[in-house]
Amino acid sequence: MIAFICVHCYRNHMATQSNEQINSESRDELSIWLRDGWKIMLKHFPALVLIALVADVPLALIANASDNIENGLLAVLVSLSSIAIITPLAKAAAIIAIDKWERGEPSATVGAFVALLRNIHVLLAASILWCIGVFVGVGLLIIPGILVLILGQCLMGAIVLEGLPIKEAIQRSRFLLKSRFWNVLALFCMVQAVAGIASGVLEAILGTLIYGLPLEIITRVLTSPIAFAPLAVMFLRTSRASGR
Repeated sequence: MIAFICVHCYRNHMATQSNEQINSESRDELSIWLRDGWKIMLKHFPALVLIALVADVPLALIANASDNIENGLLAVLVSLSSIAIITPLAKAAAIIAIDKWERGEPSATVGAFVALLRNIHVLLAASILWCIGVFVGVGLLIIPGILVLILGQCLMGAIVLEGLPIKEAIQRSRFLLKSRFWNVLALFCMVQAVAGIASGVLEAILGTLIYGLPLEIITRVLTSPIAFAPLAVMFLRTSRASGR
């Protein structure tokens, strides 16, 4: 009986230690994504701003045009759809550039744009499917939409860096992130919040000098790298950890 109790206590102790180790590793993983992502952002900020122009100029133009749509709901749908479809393109280019920078390859920014143009049709198709999945999921009590949004965060990288077709890229993204869901959700929320705060501060500072569409473009391109650099690093770290 005493031996049984000792064995039971030992198993509980080992389980507790295992859970604590998993929680510690989870926190470390999130902090690494943020640290490495923002470190790369600061080091290569001008290049990442140039990459941000791929998405942020069209988004600013669409947002400006949607302001003239009388139907408020339609205007919101147009704005959100454009964000969901176009933003991943900049993230895809950032993944390529950061991968090249970390490997010490020259002309990383040019290579990122070349790869983006070469895969633009596949990336756009994947973005549209992802956008539809998120919207349908949100319509089904919101939570399914959040699941699709987070589990698709590696979709662009799987296409543009690993060369997978859309179906396999969807499966690859889900495989990479299903055990990291909460970490990726936390990362996504944190970088979006920080980028939003930075955008508000920058808009308040520059708003006395410029306004309208130029102000929106400038604030977008200067703050977008805050969000997509850590997300790009997240894909690169998880992809490499999986053996690719």
